[in-house]
Amino acid sequence: MAMIVDAIVGKILERVTGLVEEKAIMVLGVKDELQKLQRTMKRIGLLLKDAEKKSIEDESIKDWIAELKDLMYDADDIIDRCMHEGTKILQDEQDHDDESSASQMVCCKLPLFCSVQSLQFRHAIANDIKSLNGKLEEVYKAKDLLHLLPSRSHMVDTTSRAADRHSSSLVEFDVVGFEIRDSTRTLVESLIDGEEEKCHVFSIVGMGGIGKTTLAQSIFNNPKIKNNFLLHSWSCVSKLSEPDLLKEIIRNCDGRCGESTTINELQRVLRDTIYGKHLFLVLDDVWDSNKCVDLLRNPVESGATKVRVLVTTRDENVARKLGSVHIHNVNKLTTESGWELLCKKVFAGRNLEDMQSLRDIGMQIVEKCDGLPLAIKTIAGVLITKDHNQKEWKRVLDNSAWNTSGLPEELHRALYISYEALSSPLRRCFLHCSLCPVQITSYVVIREWIAEGYIKEVKNELMEEIAEDYYKELIKRSLIQPKPEIADESVCTMHDSLRTLAEVLGQDENLGGDPQEAVLNSTTTKLRRLLISSTKDAVSLPQIISNQKCLRTLLLTTPPTLEMDVIMSFSLLRVLRLNGHMINHLPNEIGDLVHLRLLDLDDTTLQELPDSLGRLTNLQFLTLINCKVLQTLPKSITKLCNLRCLDLEYSSVNHLPKGIGKLEKLNNLQGFVTGDGVDSDGHVKEGCNFGELQSLDKLRDLHLKELERATDGSSVLSSKKSLQILRLHCTPQSFRNDRPRYTEEAANQIEKFFSELCPPSCLERLDIDGFFGSRYPRWMASTSIHTYLVHLKYLQLLECTSCPRLPSLGQLPNLKFLKIVRATAVVSIGAEFLGSGVKQGSGKPPTAFPKLEDLHIWSMYNWEEWSLDEEENEVESSRLLIFPRLQRLGLQDCPKLKALPRSLSHTHIQRLYINDVYSMETVEDIPTLSEKLNLRNNQCLSRISNLPAVKILSVCDCLKLNCVEKLDSLQSLELFDHESNSLPEWLINFLQEKQHSFDDQFVLYLEITVEALKGCLRGSPAWSVLEQVPRVTAYANVDNESKYLYYTNETSSYDTNLHEE
Repeated sequence: MAMIVDAIVGKILERVTGLVEEKAIMVLGVKDELQKLQRTMKRIGLLLKDAEKKSIEDESIKDWIAELKDLMYDADDIIDRCMHEGTKILQDEQDHDDESSASQMVCCKLPLFCSVQSLQFRHAIANDIKSLNGKLEEVYKAKDLLHLLPSRSHMVDTTSRAADRHSSSLVEFDVVGFEIRDSTRTLVESLIDGEEEKCHVFSIVGMGGIGKTTLAQSIFNNPKIKNNFLLHSWSCVSKLSEPDLLKEIIRNCDGRCGESTTINELQRVLRDTIYGKHLFLVLDDVWDSNKCVDLLRNPVESGATKVRVLVTTRDENVARKLGSVHIHNVNKLTTESGWELLCKKVFAGRNLEDMQSLRDIGMQIVEKCDGLPLAIKTIAGVLITKDHNQKEWKRVLDNSAWNTSGLPEELHRALYISYEALSSPLRRCFLHCSLCPVQITSYVVIREWIAEGYIKEVKNELMEEIAEDYYKELIKRSLIQPKPEIADESVCTMHDSLRTLAEVLGQDENLGGDPQEAVLNSTTTKLRRLLISSTKDAVSLPQIISNQKCLRTLLLTTPPTLEMDVIMSFSLLRVLRLNGHMINHLPNEIGDLVHLRLLDLDDTTLQELPDSLGRLTNLQFLTLINCKVLQTLPKSITKLCNLRCLDLEYSSVNHLPKGIGKLEKLNNLQGFVTGDGVDSDGHVKEGCNFGELQSLDKLRDLHLKELERATDGSSVLSSKKSLQILRLHCTPQSFRNDRPRYTEEAANQIEKFFSELCPPSCLERLDIDGFFGSRYPRWMASTSIHTYLVHLKYLQLLECTSCPRLPSLGQLPNLKFLKIVRATAVVSIGAEFLGSGVKQGSGKPPTAFPKLEDLHIWSMYNWEEWSLDEEENEVESSRLLIFPRLQRLGLQDCPKLKALPRSLSHTHIQRLYINDVYSMETVEDIPTLSEKLNLRNNQCLSRISNLPAVKILSVCDCLKLNCVEKLDSLQSLELFDHESNSLPEWLINFLQEKQHSFDDQFVLYLEITVEALKGCLRGSPAWSVLEQVPRVTAYANVDNESKYLYYTNETSSYDTNLHEE
């Protein structure tokens, strides 16, 4: 752990160096002692490289490192105290100077008064620094006894940015080799087999990191599973309490828990949710068979008609106790398959020459990974950062850490090498991830990293940006895994084995779980970070934690609860999370936690915050998300001079105190509202105005709400050179309750205000919500939009209900995502939407929306026409290229729209969703639509034709549809019809026309009425057509019971529980 100490020493040395000349330090008169501390730490820093090597086998050096680490934490605390006291003195001076009513005599005496007042502190802090210097000198002198040799250069740059050589950060499905493909195919066929047995358990068994979950994912995502089971659920059992496991399965099966909280209540809800249906249930990472048997067997077996449970576990005994009808042991990857996986991660299909030249040494590295996919992926994360040559790869192969002792047997040494290859700050960030819940949310963990001091502040660069790079680097090294359904990678998970590694390496300082059940060693453990997680209503802390009082991070989401006086006793806290509705009071003592950097009070029921909050001059993050009871903030928050983030998203705070503009380090301000407000007692509180934003030059993410209250100062944004995300929000008329409708004068005023509220050109995301003017701002006009919003990538126009024309958004050169919702004054969209496009260079026509990938238009109740090409609209725009990169188009709740624009046929669209578009009659002639067409509740739709590339067609409640043709590449057809008593004629005709050209994998999936299902049974008129289809899956519900029909042409397999009476 020497490199962790290296990071701490580097961070403290950086702080001391930067603060020696600070006014807050000068006023205390401790500069000389701090400079001595600086010199001593530099000398010690030179010893750490040698100490790291020797500590692996030398216990005395491990003890030396532990002692040094404790002293570094002490130094950090002392620096905080100096800065807090010095800043307080300077603020008192400033406040006194600002009092115009004070006499000249009192003003002149203030510095002397302050000096006398702080004399006791100065004496105490000077003694503390001297004592620390003495202890550090003793640590340094011990180098001779320990035979530690200084390195020739200063310590490794502990705050270097992530390596420049990166792999693609796209989430990949790591299926390699024939083994997993064969296993998937075999298990899927067994799972969908038509045996009469109601419930069967299948188990996948293997050691940690061998690929059990990857195989289970491959099975879960298989189309045959999707089509043979109406309900599908995936749960990671080891991460959930029993009630939470039941709740998750209920939600996955589209059920609702309501007020049910007890296990018995939730079991009944689960039984009713799955009653009469076919369920495929994956239980990942099962350690205790009783948890599954006692909890799930009765509700599952008494509810569902057919259940197949797929379990992954490391223990074959667990699989046997669950009564598994089949146990599949996952074998290690062959060396060839391991090399394929390594290449997939390191080379990503490029550098084929390098791949061949490094094959021999790469195969040796794979062999050291012993066929474990997780080990191969993490060691690939190391190789990604190296040059592609023999020398660099040989260093990895010969790394002594392959033979490291002292780690649990189940942890492969490749995982430790991946950890060892991280820079010091990245190591600390990785270890901290073990304190995150199952899902690691980027903005949450990034704030905690900064608050704990893991991230170095670089000139002209925000720490948040550096921390985001660290987060991405952990992804690229396969140390955390993005959730595939979250496109921006903002939510990740952590493999159990990697979490265990982080827990083992950080166990002397970090603890997650129920502290009353933890086994703590009083001699080696000095707990610095605690995540409380328990099924109890309340917890207490062991005496060892209470006595040490050295916690720096305390994370608690209620329930359980912890006595507030216990929390307040940890005076060295840097990070404090108190979440949940059971937090309804914050004591005045919160102001004594002067080291606090992050205070997270999300989802609480606090009615007010104590004025003592203003004493937290080191605070960087204050988050009050979803605090529905809180209406005001104390005036004292304007003294939080180091605040970087104030997050009031979804809270009920109705004003910000005057003086917010003093918080010049703010880069993230969510929920800014201008004007006076009212507290919980009905008293009027003076609020700030827009002019206070003028001084906040570091703003990067800004949300302005209730802009209808604004009166002045709207020109404050144009100078914000760091602003990337801007959300402008007016209260929609529909949310104004008893307040009168917006007047014409108010509309004119908001138009003027928005036009003056001109954002800087560096903006990347813009949301405009509830704008009630009739014209968009001038900076969105066709003559200026491409200049003012040149870097915009993400745009949402929400509830702009009075603007009859959309801006010329086609002129935005970098726009990737566009969503328009409830622009109810729009009747027609035409050439004005495209504008003049974006110039593409000499000899090329201009392009409208050159980079747009996602276009979503929802709830446009009066929109009738969409015309973009020459025949429809004879304008200059007809010579434009349109939507060259469009992948997804979604139209929803646009009841008057008659047709799609013809020019859509020239795009390369992949997915098209049309829902609740009542007036549209045809969807045809889009030859490039390549993946899916989803149609739901389109009442007048009669024809689908000439979509030769589409693979999936899903039709729901389109009752007038009578013709479907020329879908040559179709592989899956889904019909949801809850009214008709027979299969629609268009479906029969389509299947008849296609019967000689079916793809072997073609699937017909039906959710229909029971009368229609009867018409599908063997011997019915429709059967002669259906029996030619490669695979048919059909469902109908009768009195909450699911009736089904399964048919496979290849094997003539036929199964149904519906019989003619």
